[in-house]
Amino acid sequence: MSVRNGSSNSADLRGFRKLYVTQGESVDPRIGELRRTFLSLVSEQQIELNFVPSFATEDLRMIQEPKTIVTADPLLVKRADCLGERDVLVFFAIPPSYPNQSKEFLEWSKSLQDVADYSSVIFTNSNLSRRIIESVLSSFRADVQVLRTLEASIRVGEILRDSNAKSLPLEWDFDVASELSSAKSFEYGGSDWSGSSIVTVKPSLEAPKHSVSNSEVEHGYRENLPGVLQSVFQNGPDLSNLKVGVIGTKLTFIDELVRDLERNTGADFTQDAWRYLSGPPSVDRTLGILADSDVVIGEWARPNNKWIQERADDKTRLIVRAHRYEVTTDFPRMIDMERYSAGVVIVPWVGRKLVQEFGWPTEKMVYIPNYINSRYFDREKLPGARFTLGLVGITPSLKRLDLALELLSRLRRVDTRYTLRVRGALPPSHINWGVDPEIEAQWSSVLYRLEHDESLVGAVHFDDSGRDMGAWFERVGIILSTSDLEGSHVALAEGMASGALPVVRDWPGARTLWPSEIVHSSLDSAVAWVLRSRDSAWFSEITSKLKAQKSLDSELVLRAWADLLGGDIEQAKSRFGPIEWNDSIFEPLPEESLFA
Repeated sequence: MSVRNGSSNSADLRGFRKLYVTQGESVDPRIGELRRTFLSLVSEQQIELNFVPSFATEDLRMIQEPKTIVTADPLLVKRADCLGERDVLVFFAIPPSYPNQSKEFLEWSKSLQDVADYSSVIFTNSNLSRRIIESVLSSFRADVQVLRTLEASIRVGEILRDSNAKSLPLEWDFDVASELSSAKSFEYGGSDWSGSSIVTVKPSLEAPKHSVSNSEVEHGYRENLPGVLQSVFQNGPDLSNLKVGVIGTKLTFIDELVRDLERNTGADFTQDAWRYLSGPPSVDRTLGILADSDVVIGEWARPNNKWIQERADDKTRLIVRAHRYEVTTDFPRMIDMERYSAGVVIVPWVGRKLVQEFGWPTEKMVYIPNYINSRYFDREKLPGARFTLGLVGITPSLKRLDLALELLSRLRRVDTRYTLRVRGALPPSHINWGVDPEIEAQWSSVLYRLEHDESLVGAVHFDDSGRDMGAWFERVGIILSTSDLEGSHVALAEGMASGALPVVRDWPGARTLWPSEIVHSSLDSAVAWVLRSRDSAWFSEITSKLKAQKSLDSELVLRAWADLLGGDIEQAKSRFGPIEWNDSIFEPLPEESLFA
């Protein structure tokens, strides 16, 4: 059975895809609300809905074309072996309790981990739910979106399962409540220490509800319509006939770009991650990718590209993408740029080094910034975030945690509200621990200061590593880049995309990427910059301005890559150019070129 509806409010969804929907209802009625809302949104955009009879994996085998499969609940489906690499599974997930507080949560958590992967889209009902889901899936950057439901009324004490099933813990949706004017005077348990404002709720479906105006409902379920549709459907140029291979070591800087390019253009991507520089883990598999691909991207300008150029068919277009690290080695000299159609750099100064010191041709150089999914990071800051500094990654020692501590100490002498959160693995876990004495010496001095410096006691918090950075940045209002060296510093860009105020030490190349006002050549300057942010109006104004930088425009980055993959190198160059490749290495770009 299929359904198509029309709407004057049609989204720009070129490269139309069918949507396959599994029938059946979750035992949690909130899941049903999310699902119905999603289907209502997509059906209004002239998207064809095809209903699959049941949740049984055998039924999915009937579908032979590239598709999106929608299911209701991770508890009700197991990933089918028959699903192709280009399939996008959409899940609707709402945690049954706070993490590890119930057997139901442990079961739910395990089910979600079993079925969700990097290509999945997960919809949930609140910011709190999103944070919990992201923590469960913290090994990768899960695409979790908050979808307000058609039924936007607030329920307190509602039984989440029907009367014949075991009930789950009661839940108050703080996020929805805070957005509805009708909820301002609503009293609920826990608001008063004395208990005077606790509402007595009977365990029935007849729990108290607040009426919501039609305008609130309309806003509630349409506020993130663009993000909903763009997460699932192709809305860029049609490259559905293009096969692209991505080959290289450490693909974590490109995997999210690949995922969103595939969704945006319909191109068929295959990634081949190498563990060692010397060669692929499976020669036969990599040779198969080379033979089957129209375009091959060599991620990092390392020996993988020499391997590729010696074995790829002459008809295959080759693209190499270079980072900072490679220009500190001789690896770029191995690459025959006569064989490559383009050399992509993530920062202009790296491109200048490749041209001036390694002889790469200017006509093949393309500057496309690292891909930052701005939609993922664009979240409201939690209270107190303006006084929370954040530092991501403290290994190796060139990240300079010691300078971050000195900055924090100076700030706390003026205002004790300032704290520091450090995200990432600790130095003893670094590969060079016990080999590089500088690492151990710096870490020892840091630990000594944390214990004995009264200005820092209790003000520094260490958070485990993970790729669920969106939730972490909700707590961070000031992102630090205190390093001796960086390429583009992805964490810095992510922080700015989240609305955090950047504090950038004047490392080589920083001024070629970012506005001069955020780059500081002295600690005094950095301290004064942060203290200025105590003015909330100034903080909002400057962070809003910085979020508008071209390099943080995820759609523009996707368009540039689509141009390049489609063979239009000049158009790809124009998106973030022009760049004068023969200028001095660290010549800043004109300030006006940094913004749209």
